Amino acid sequence: MQQSHISIIGAGLGGLCLAQGLRSAGISFDVYERDTAAASRDQGYRIRIDAEGQAALSRCLPANLHELFRQSCGGSAGGVRFLDCDLQRIQGRPAGSWRIPDAGGDAPVPPRDLSANRQTLREILLCGIEDRVHFGKALRRFDVVGKNQVRIQFDDGEETTSALLVGADGVNSAVRAQLAPAAEPVDTGAACIYGKTAATAALRESIGTDLWAGTSVVFADGFALILDPMLFRQPLPALAARLAPACRLEPVDDYLYWAFIGPRASLRLAAGELPDQSQLATLVGAIARRWHPRLRTLFAHGDARTLTVLPVRSSPPEIAAWQSGPVTLLGDAIHSMSPAGGVGANTALRDAAALASALASGAGFHEAVSGYEVAMRAWARAAITASNDGARRLFGASATS
Repeated sequence: MQQSHISIIGAGLGGLCLAQGLRSAGISFDVYERDTAAASRDQGYRIRIDAEGQAALSRCLPANLHELFRQSCGGSAGGVRFLDCDLQRIQGRPAGSWRIPDAGGDAPVPPRDLSANRQTLREILLCGIEDRVHFGKALRRFDVVGKNQVRIQFDDGEETTSALLVGADGVNSAVRAQLAPAAEPVDTGAACIYGKTAATAALRESIGTDLWAGTSVVFADGFALILDPMLFRQPLPALAARLAPACRLEPVDDYLYWAFIGPRASLRLAAGELPDQSQLATLVGAIARRWHPRLRTLFAHGDARTLTVLPVRSSPPEIAAWQSGPVTLLGDAIHSMSPAGGVGANTALRDAAALASALASGAGFHEAVSGYEVAMRAWARAAITASNDGARRLFGASATS
């Protein structure tokens, strides 16, 4: 075992951001991912990166990859509009964590939020560390050996030993299940149905230019719909060839991302189960059957292959404690939250940058991890609270039961 070697379980945004930060610091690492490949399943279509997330990426990525991230983002310069199902403007209920553009005031203006295609951002985070990321490696268990070692076993029978194991393996974290089983997130009773519609010229004309001019939030009876255009300034492969020739980005056409979020009953979903993908197009049509024709047209032209439904799960604001040592957690593995606040991924990126910085500080691993965990619990509590507030404002109910 290398004295400073770190094993990261999970090659999502948080795990890969941490890996890039460790690479920049010259700290040895390997990333293990249970998926068989980086694109073996959908990773979502649009993710909003706020000032905290942007700062974390800036701290962990080489300058050219960070610039590639910024220029690869889509979206538009428009603000946020609040609408009803007939596309009439209403007052709306923005979450406290949403940064609504303000034309006045003397307060410093933080960087505007950026809208990234999630898979593109993952491709950027993989760039330059491909040989350290191992796919098809599902964690079986780990065992702490002494004070400064952890033995890791995978389902395929392989074992490795590291000075630190980081669980960045998402809401169903196998690391959390062993390290802090009491911290399992709860099902909130809400769900999210999301998909996308290609931005063809005919569709743009038929649904109107206003829906492509910025984010729209449609408030319905007990739930909400988020619409966000993803319009790219230039082809992504050409952008990568110019800024980071070693990084290969898959082409992505312009699209309009949309997501319904609310209690399952409001979304016509049965309690305790979720429909399979083949049923989702019909379900979306039924939800919107009395809505404005432009919205119905948008959904009717959606790519049925992209439709996904997920339960909304959330951790309690008071993050569970465990004996600090050579195993720790970041991101959804320890503080999953409702997407209503738009801060879940940004909090994971913040975790990753903070942990990488702590480990590179020259302090011992135990001191670095312990300090990170104390700080992480504080900002995770604030993020979960903001997400719960976002859920209440979007559909009038708490995000936790």
